[in-house]
Amino acid sequence: MDSDLEFSLNQINRDIKKEYTSLRNRIQSILLDNAFIVQKVIPRFPNYPLVPNERCGLWYCDPGHFNQTSYFKSTDGHTNQWDFSTRRLNLHLLPILQENDGIIIVDSTRRGKLMPDALSKTIPIWCAVLNSFMHPDKSEVLFTPPKCISQSEHDSIEIRIPLLVDRLKKLDILDAQDLRNRFQGKILRPFWVYPGCDMLRSSTDPFTGEIIESQWAPGPDEPIIPVILCTASYRAQDGVDKKYGFTYVQGAADDHELWSCGLDPKMLWLHWDYFHDLDLNDKELESHVKSLIVHAETTDHRDHLADIIETDPITDELSLGKLKDHTAITPNIAQEIGSHFSLVVILSQSVTLSKPYGFIKAYDLQSGSKRSSKDLRAALIEIDHIVSTHLNKATVKEKPIMVCCNSGADMSVGVVLMILCKYYSQDWLLGKTDSVNKFVIRRHLVQIINKIQRRNVNPSRATLNSVNSFLM
Repeated sequence: MDSDLEFSLNQINRDIKKEYTSLRNRIQSILLDNAFIVQKVIPRFPNYPLVPNERCGLWYCDPGHFNQTSYFKSTDGHTNQWDFSTRRLNLHLLPILQENDGIIIVDSTRRGKLMPDALSKTIPIWCAVLNSFMHPDKSEVLFTPPKCISQSEHDSIEIRIPLLVDRLKKLDILDAQDLRNRFQGKILRPFWVYPGCDMLRSSTDPFTGEIIESQWAPGPDEPIIPVILCTASYRAQDGVDKKYGFTYVQGAADDHELWSCGLDPKMLWLHWDYFHDLDLNDKELESHVKSLIVHAETTDHRDHLADIIETDPITDELSLGKLKDHTAITPNIAQEIGSHFSLVVILSQSVTLSKPYGFIKAYDLQSGSKRSSKDLRAALIEIDHIVSTHLNKATVKEKPIMVCCNSGADMSVGVVLMILCKYYSQDWLLGKTDSVNKFVIRRHLVQIINKIQRRNVNPSRATLNSVNSFLM
């Protein structure tokens, strides 16, 4: 190859990569995609609540527009790996579907695809499993987008549904008749929307141009609950689309570790007016993000228990907590914690204690860290010994044990899972233990997931491996 040509190609690739990771391009792309949701999707389905699919979908939705999130992974929809995950059941969506007769789940994708596998396959499989569970005699329970999924793949997924339904039945956490009644005999029916799709086009009068029908709803004779699966980004090649005054990045929120400079969705939407300014360059944006982070750290007052932790009771004797990062346990906070809990187990690398407290046991283990998840196995020996002593105390019902980590969804869940398996029956009765095996561990985990409705409980595979290894 000619050396000048090779140099030119390399320079083009470098420029595309720079634009791909540009904070300005990413933010403006996200805000443009949000405008699509606000202007096109929400008005079309005004009665359906918005539910961003973590983690990518969170960036595209103003926190003022949603109350709940989902966690469906694209990996559960990958070819020949089609799955109904018992770690990501998303059963907290069922009451929302029941109350609103529909839902909008938002996500996005990179790589020039029309939609992510989470929307084209994972969620349709989830719907199909629940449909078949409710209506075992119904033949048509699976719906996939024909523009993305071939008939051959659809048929292969369909063959797998009965196996996945059996897996759900074995968990024994849902009653088919109860679910049928809650949904009034209707089935979950996915529909797919994305920029430029036919479903978002309103009906207009051919003579006046007046909009006749702007809102969509299923017909009165259609026994369905619509699950609107919204892809926020439009399909575009990297580094090519510059018509809006910036280089558009499809699925810009993906891989935020590469470009965000510490910015998170909450911060983005809190300062929406600033970030919307197209005149700002990357250096100005990066500097502003750094100043926002510093400001948040210096003005974050945490003087009371409610300022630092969200708690969810699991049983009368046991609670699960989500502890804010970089928390300092001051004497005042320690005193307040001690008035509510007899023992607190903290799993965090960012929490500091002002001094040792006998009832607070802190472990240098961090949620989201594979190393910490592996090290949990050894820590469980000591935690188990401490917990067993406290569970025998008469005061434990008045002042329960609390286990917390910074996510409230990983390390702390692993410890709570261990305690439930060792000291509780499958119905969560203290002192009436069952022989522990993988099924018992999974059933306890599913019940924890079902119990915690306000966040997605999803312990990592490494955390679960440590728990399994300790228990068996």
